Amino acid sequence: MRHSFLTGWLRSRWQFFACFLVFLLFILFLSDLFSVQRQLTYYATGLLFLFAVIILGMDGLVEWRRYRKKIENRDFAAVSALETMLMDDISSLEDKLNHLQAQQAKWQGDMEDYYTMWAHQMKIPLAASHLLVGELQQHPSQAALEKELFKLEHYTSLVLNYLRLQSFHEDLQLEQVDLEEVVRDLVKKYSLFFIEDKIKLDLGQLSLTLSTDKRWLSLLIEQFLSNAVKYSKGKQVAIGLEGEVLVITDTGIGIAESDLQRVFERGFSGYNGRRTQQSSGLGLYLAKRLAEKLGYKIELHSDLGQGTVVKIHLEQADLVFK
Repeated sequence: MRHSFLTGWLRSRWQFFACFLVFLLFILFLSDLFSVQRQLTYYATGLLFLFAVIILGMDGLVEWRRYRKKIENRDFAAVSALETMLMDDISSLEDKLNHLQAQQAKWQGDMEDYYTMWAHQMKIPLAASHLLVGELQQHPSQAALEKELFKLEHYTSLVLNYLRLQSFHEDLQLEQVDLEEVVRDLVKKYSLFFIEDKIKLDLGQLSLTLSTDKRWLSLLIEQFLSNAVKYSKGKQVAIGLEGEVLVITDTGIGIAESDLQRVFERGFSGYNGRRTQQSSGLGLYLAKRLAEKLGYKIELHSDLGQGTVVKIHLEQADLVFK
């Protein structure tokens, strides 16, 4: 252990030895140049050597103590002094990283608090607007206004749920969930769009009980139902089970082949989103993240102008705890 320490320590002090040698040669050169008495030269050289030994001795003693302390406090094999110093650097970098992570966590928390407050504050004028629209009584624009208010609520809820996803497992409540009940509640929620946009609904067999979080599962399915309704005016939406796979099919405008690989990226709206100005670029990203958290697999197939098929594999899976 001492040999490895000494070797590493000497290697780490090569700059000091190089400077000492250069300075010594410089003194000898000056003494020879100015014909200084040899005894005086030896005296100066001896003092310089003694000074160097004292400095190196003190430095070596300090490093040896630090080295021994690390060996005693940490459970690893004996390492060289150079490795010990590298470990010090790593420890310092770890401290800086922890500090930056703490700052990032604080910033993230502040941002979540702000947008959570914003989302809740938005609910007040939205609720008031619903009351005002309800008083229009058979006005030609009533349904259109209700649809726009619904969209505002949906996007506000989307932001709030996106923030909640950061603390997914803190909100997680596992229970036995009736899939048919979840789907029917969502269909009822979007009934205004089915009626006003003349969308035919085909509900198939949905008898399946899942052990999962009802709210998160509902939010996952809603993202795909919302898209199916949004892009299928005057068309058809079908929802049913194939074994333990929930299939949502629409005969709407479909998705361009060039967009299929990117539809789950955050902020990506694609050709349809740019054309209709109806995409937030957040819904499918949120759905993908939710599926991963809940342990479900998603398949998406689409043909432009023909429609889209979404398959959510609901086979019992392990939740992702990370």
